[in-house]
Amino acid sequence: MKIEPAKGSNQLLARLPKESLSRLQHHFQPVELVVGKVLYEARAPIEHAYFPHVGTLSAVVVMRDGSIIEVATIGNEGGVGFPTASPTSTSPNRVFCQIAGRGVRIEAALLDREVRQHAPLKQLFEAYQAAFLFQVSQSVACNGIHHVQQRCCRWLLMTHDRVEGDDIGLTHEFLAAMLGVRRASVTDVLQTLQDKGLLTTSRGKITILDRAGMEAGSCECYQDVRSEYARLLGINIPHPPLS
Repeated sequence: MKIEPAKGSNQLLARLPKESLSRLQHHFQPVELVVGKVLYEARAPIEHAYFPHVGTLSAVVVMRDGSIIEVATIGNEGGVGFPTASPTSTSPNRVFCQIAGRGVRIEAALLDREVRQHAPLKQLFEAYQAAFLFQVSQSVACNGIHHVQQRCCRWLLMTHDRVEGDDIGLTHEFLAAMLGVRRASVTDVLQTLQDKGLLTTSRGKITILDRAGMEAGSCECYQDVRSEYARLLGINIPHPPLS
């Protein structure tokens, strides 16, 4: 089931208590999410929290040799840069825009003060952090246990959930980096999925043709993460049939 982004909205913001939203709404700033734009470097200070309305963000681990692997995908179901129980205000990951879109941002310190002062808001963000941590943990397990075709299906499904339409703009090189595998491995997997009629590929674009087939080819991690967001936050919006 595909999360269909409601145009101009963020599902987590829609769940803010009305009183909190009223106090915060004048502090939100519109922001364009440009492909490749880095919102935080790993271990760098967090100055703003971001809530995507349309578009997709990636949280990645950066190794000393510059190689990266994705540990979480973020769309309009949530955001990044939120208050935590930790006294530090730095990002554990590099976070950048994976697929272009738009959203809003707010000063992290201001949001943190609001969360600390109001219990219902604190509970909401704690639930989101729990769901996000589950996604990160599941990604770590998936990357270590499941084979590349399952992981590729999972990644494409998670990204498809968070974009408008069935086209995903990305290169084989980018997908290989997100999965932490060689480009040749991704090319082989995509060719296999294309031969099965699940998707088509062209230069810089992948088009999903058969959601059910992609879900059948994915590991359990895809549905497990969706189920956890639904359980903790009630975020589980089905998508219409593919065009």
